[in-house]
Amino acid sequence: MEFSPKDRVILSDLKRVRVSHPDLSDLLEFYEKLFLQQFAFKSRLRSSGRADHWIKREVDFTGLANGTAQVAFEELEIQATPFLDLYREIAQLVIPYLGTGDGLEIEPSAERIVGWAQEIFLGGGPLVTSGDSTDRARTVSGFVLAPYLQLASELILPKVPLNLWYRGYCPICGGLPVFAALISDASPRTLLCPRCHAEWSFNRMGCPFCKSNEAQTYYAGDETRYRLYVCETCNRYLKTVDLRERSPEWCLPVECLVTVSMDMAAREKGLTS
Repeated sequence: MEFSPKDRVILSDLKRVRVSHPDLSDLLEFYEKLFLQQFAFKSRLRSSGRADHWIKREVDFTGLANGTAQVAFEELEIQATPFLDLYREIAQLVIPYLGTGDGLEIEPSAERIVGWAQEIFLGGGPLVTSGDSTDRARTVSGFVLAPYLQLASELILPKVPLNLWYRGYCPICGGLPVFAALISDASPRTLLCPRCHAEWSFNRMGCPFCKSNEAQTYYAGDETRYRLYVCETCNRYLKTVDLRERSPEWCLPVECLVTVSMDMAAREKGLTS
């Protein structure tokens, strides 16, 4: 089974941070197992020929100019049976970490699971919701959606001229960012989509969610290279890492995981991502 170069980087970096962040051992172990399941499923999609569509797919330049994300839900061509199979695998992974099967003890129909995935896709929000028992099956559906989106992103994003896209949402799937990186003094911010792992550029200043340039502030994290940017206009936050004095190599999906304490602090203050 062959993983993509990006998948291998994520798994390698996860092993590194499990050593440097022993306090996050359970969380990082969970995501390592989750990513392994998602990446293996994505590899099976490739081997079954499901990647052919994205390889041949041309960039929609009209959509790019109009601010429309490249991928429509229908293009994912989700088939109910493999989607349900991965749902079962991930549900069994999730239960031990929750300590309860509440919300997952009754398996929804394949149509309902795919329907949740479509709602998540169209909503533009993250895959993980509140964690309430009523949301757990829906969250697992989002986890199953991820490899479809990641496969599309890996094959379409390299074709997209990102200098034509300075918007506050993902050019591939339309997802809202949850993390940003400052790469240099001169370059714009790099934003991360939590759904398909696409990265793109956005203005150095201003809120990517409401586009306000007013009332923007940030708070330093326990590690000074991390910042929590807060917009008082829309009450949303964006975690950010300052990489200007570090190696140019980074893995933003993993950086996003190790800053989970910033999410908790922000949500305690009533902020949303």
